[in-house]
Amino acid sequence: MSERMRVTRLTLPLVLLAAALLPTSGGTQVLLQRVDVKKFTCAQAMALTGDERYRLLIYYNGYMDGRRGAAIWDDRVVGPRIDRVVETCKASPSLPLLDAFTKAWKP
Repeated sequence: MSERMRVTRLTLPLVLLAAALLPTSGGTQVLLQRVDVKKFTCAQAMALTGDERYRLLIYYNGYMDGRRGAAIWDDRVVGPRIDRVVETCKASPSLPLLDAFTKAWKP
């Protein structure tokens, strides 16, 4: 794989996150709060509106990929992982969201 292809695959999730966090056409930013990644709970995540939750899940996905040094984003893998996170959160609302992601990222 060429260096350019590798860099593109590494930066794509960051570009998507940046685009997701841009102000909406109405001029307001959707996610207005600060989040402590280690303390934010499943209940707090599930209480967010659709767009806010979507952006938060994108961020946590990137956070987990960064922690693991992932160089490839594959929706066939990531999609089911995030689905597992949501199911875990519904079953355990007091669980920190990062713990739900850590569970879902285990092989």
